[in-house]
Amino acid sequence: MPGVGPVAALTFKVAIDDLHRFTRSRNVGVHFGPTPRRHQTGSSIDFTGRITKQGDMTARESLCEAAAAMLLRSRRGSALKAWRLKIA
Repeated sequence: MPGVGPVAALTFKVAIDDLHRFTRSRNVGVHFGPTPRRHQTGSSIDFTGRITKQGDMTARESLCEAAAAMLLRSRRGSALKAWRLKIA
């Protein structure tokens, strides 16, 4: 993927360490902290807040830089970039 270089890949690998620690793939994202907080009061009020920013700060920064490089500096089109721009 454009934007993911050896530094971002190695940072991700070191932060994950052992894949068997995670029971589901979605728990890997939670480990890095970019998941939104959930606020619930009974069943009537349910909204998401800002991201938690808990977890490995270095890995989170590296992944954010890689994502920004893919979106901003990549001239070549990709399905991932098209999906992201559609959401934005």
